[in-house]
Amino acid sequence: MAGIALSLFLILALGMIGITVLMKTLQNYRPGRTKIQADLNKIRAELAPLVADLVPWTAEEMEQLSFNQIKKSIKNGLVKTSKGVLTTIYHEPVIAWAYKKYVSRKENGLLYARTSNQEFIYRIKNGEVEMVVGEHLVGVLNQQGCLVGQKGNKQLAQISKNEDNLVLPVLVNNKLVGSMSNPQRKQKGNVRAFQHLVKLDKEEEEIVLSLSILELVKREIEA
Repeated sequence: MAGIALSLFLILALGMIGITVLMKTLQNYRPGRTKIQADLNKIRAELAPLVADLVPWTAEEMEQLSFNQIKKSIKNGLVKTSKGVLTTIYHEPVIAWAYKKYVSRKENGLLYARTSNQEFIYRIKNGEVEMVVGEHLVGVLNQQGCLVGQKGNKQLAQISKNEDNLVLPVLVNNKLVGSMSNPQRKQKGNVRAFQHLVKLDKEEEEIVLSLSILELVKREIEA
């Protein structure tokens, strides 16, 4: 009798585990707006301690932004999550970020990043990235690598990619505003993210930083 009872207990336990896994899978498969907003709120709360340590963001931090990452954390499982902090070339923490990958054959995820005074939200799915800065939608990064505006499909910006080049031209409104060091090329030392960056207005800086954060973090979340 004891053996039968133990067997029944194990069957029930395994069944409960299976149901739990199934429920978690369903919750993280093709998440709707309510689920995304709940996850976003959770990510904000989890990143709060890292955000508190960021140095104030200014134009100087933009020019000194590097590829260096600290406080990196990756959790693999049914749902992959990761987070970290980008620093300047002087190892000052300036951008905290966190990423959640949902259950999907193709990339389906949520990326959140924060400077000391601004937040960046990226909804990644179906080969495109919806990019939000603060409370407004900047645009959608399409499969061709162009950031397209919400109205009239106007091309706002692009980081021209060539895996063989050390630097990648950055265009905003069809104007060359600088170059970004190629994240795919291994370079010695603590390399600046930008080269020859011209003076940007607030809107241009938001666009350039939005694209650049995505490029810098992709190295980590695709690893």
